[in-house]
Amino acid sequence: MIMINFRNILALTLLVCATFAFVAPAFAGGFAIVVNTANSTSAEDVNSEIRNLYLKKQTAWSNGIDAVPLAREADSPEHEAFLAGILEMSQGDLDGHWASEKSKTGATGPREVGSKSILLRQIGRKEGAFGVVSEADAASLPEGVKILKTF
Repeated sequence: MIMINFRNILALTLLVCATFAFVAPAFAGGFAIVVNTANSTSAEDVNSEIRNLYLKKQTAWSNGIDAVPLAREADSPEHEAFLAGILEMSQGDLDGHWASEKSKTGATGPREVGSKSILLRQIGRKEGAFGVVSEADAASLPEGVKILKTF
């Protein structure tokens, strides 16, 4: 029989705290917008440019390269952070935007890429491509891909 006393509670509390001290950093941290290394955008307001490119209000980067926005899965942490931190929209607002664009111009949302490795491969191959990854994933990018912005 286990006796519950102050020492046991204190030991259990310290164990839980120590566990979270090592686990939390893996979930903490930010995200990064990554682009092809050939993209040398000179936009003064990068957030605004990314927002306009992703929403297809603008079709080329400020340097003239045709934009290729790539989306992450709607329930992924990367997509949720991108919605809040860059687009400043809810998922409902984004869905409404694409429904409106589809009826007005026939435009659809960016291609959804679930796999980080496929996303990075696509960005490395396409000069104007961009997408979002976690900062941890951005720490080891393949050749042809660089960080444009962290958030």
